[in-house]
Amino acid sequence: MLKAIIELKACIEAPRTMVPDEEFLDSHRMEKLLKCSPSKLYRLRKNGQIPCTMVGRQYLYPKNFFIQEVLNSIIKHEDQSKRFDDQ
Repeated sequence: MLKAIIELKACIEAPRTMVPDEEFLDSHRMEKLLKCSPSKLYRLRKNGQIPCTMVGRQYLYPKNFFIQEVLNSIIKHEDQSKRFDDQ
């Protein structure tokens, strides 16, 4: 029991690392970005389809996640199983 308390204390006192360049978007900007209504954004958030965090009474969405998702949707991943090679 004492060992668990010591480990817990070490975790609490350990310096927390944060991403300093992380940018967040508020709900209004997310609605503009996704071109959706507030109710659609609410459903996406409630279903866990988009990541968000609540700070006070405001939801914030990580900008880098959505930029990466857009890039992933643009890049065409070639499925090797559907290639027809005459080799």
